[in-house]
Order: sequence, then structure tokens, then C-alpha cells
Amino acid sequence: MKKQNANLAKVVQALADGEYHDGTTIGDKLAITRSAVWKTIERLKSYGVAIDAVKGKGYALSDPLLLLNARKIKQMLGSDVPLEIFESISSTNDYLRGLPAKKALMVCLAEQQTQGKGRLGRTWQSPFGLNLYFSCLYPFEKDVSELAGVSLVTGLAVAKTLNEFAPGFKVKWPNDVFFRDEKIAGNLIEVQAESHGACYAVIGVGINANMLHAENITQPYTSLRKITGKMIDRNELCARLLKNLLADLQMFSVQGLSPFMSQWMQLDSLTGKAVTLLRGNQTIA
Repeated sequence: MKKQNANLAKVVQALADGEYHDGTTIGDKLAITRSAVWKTIERLKSYGVAIDAVKGKGYALSDPLLLLNARKIKQMLGSDVPLEIFESISSTNDYLRGLPAKKALMVCLAEQQTQGKGRLGRTWQSPFGLNLYFSCLYPFEKDVSELAGVSLVTGLAVAKTLNEFAPGFKVKWPNDVFFRDEKIAGNLIEVQAESHGACYAVIGVGINANMLHAENITQPYTSLRKITGKMIDRNELCARLLKNLLADLQMFSVQGLSPFMSQWMQLDSLTGKAVTLLRGNQTIA
């Protein structure tokens, strides 16, 4: 687990224009040593960030890279939500589940997950600095049995957020978001009861924002960058998601699933399609 490193963020910012910058010039500009610049470049490379190094010219990012920034997210959101950002972490969901106190809202983001999880024990591909790896700890004054709809509410909030960037996103029940027939996002909800009767949900969301290619993904997938043809500011994506998700969770905590039924009818990707339901050894078409 590594918290965000100030030098790493500064060096990425110095290289943001895509031009070549030598280590001495970067070091002088950032008031750090040339050795510190080199170590930071090597750290970025270890995360899989493509950096071109040319003797006599310096370093250049092969592809644009914009890191997450808690201050920017809170400014865009207009709220001082408790928010932690990690440079690298095993899983944002695991981090929130491991917190000793779970009675207040908490958000965790990461540039990279080393053990990102999907449903049914699947791996969620989490390359550094490209996508949104997001988890929200949300306490409820409800019985655990009343939280079965949280996954659907989350999926609708994700689809609604993505539709603000481009039209055409649908929810595939209960937790995946698709653009046409390609997956772009998913959520993983982990609910736990507290001894005093309250409970909490750790709501994990993964959204393919700027990823163009990935290995080991066995189903058709896409990203916002592929769809829109431009780099996505993940800070803006996170702020919009937080705004929609928190509003919807508040509504769900008071009114349950009923206010979301009309949205669900509009955004259900399976409406009008033939489906097969597997229930034990029984198959229902």
C-alpha cells in the first residue's frame, strides 16, 4: 500500500505537455535533485507508464497522464467528502473493509490496484493512472436484508454518470454497465452488519476511463476514451460519480428501490432480449 507521492505528482505534471524535459531542468523547476527525478521516472516505469528517454533530450510521456487529485475532486463536487487516494493498493474495497470504524462516509481511490476484484472472485484489470478504481464506505440505518438493491442503485448511478459524457450506456443486471455490447464498468458491493443493528456497505466501482488496450480480459470491453475519442479527466469523472451516487444512496436509504424503477426500465440493457436463467440444475428460458 503506497500513498500518493508528492514528487511523483510533480514530475508527471512537468511532463504533461508531452515534450522532452531533461532531469536537471525538471529538478531545478521542482526544487528536487536530479537523482530524485530519475528515481521517480523509474518508479513510474515500474507501474507500467510508458516514458521515452532520449540522451541529450530527456524524458517524455508516450501517452498523456493526468493523476487523481483530492483537492480538484472536492472542488468539482462542492463538498469536503472524506477522501483518500493511493498510488498503489491491493484493493480499494479491502482497504475500506479493514478500517476499524465504519460509522461514517469514506471514499478511497487508487491509481493502481494489484488485486482488484470483480464479482465471483474474478480479477478486475487495474493499470496505473488509466481508469477509475473507486470505493465508498456508506453506513445505513437499515437491516442487511433491506440492502439487496444497492448494487442496482449503484449501477444506475454509474450509467447516469457515463451518459453525461456520451449517450448510450445501459445497465446489465445487477452490476455491469455496457456500451452497446461492450463492458465499460462494474460494481462490487460488500455488506456487513454491525452488532448494534446498523450496517454498512462497501461499494466498489471500476470504470474504464482511458484504457485503450488490456491483456487477459476475456470479454468485449471498451472505455470512455475509445467512445469519445479524447482523454478523460478522471477527477471530473470521480466528482460526477460521487455526486450522483451519494444522492441516489440517500434516496435509497429513505425510500428503498421504488423511486429507481423508471430509471431501471429506461437503462435495462436486457429489455426485450431472450435470456436464460440458471437456477441450480434448472434452466428457464
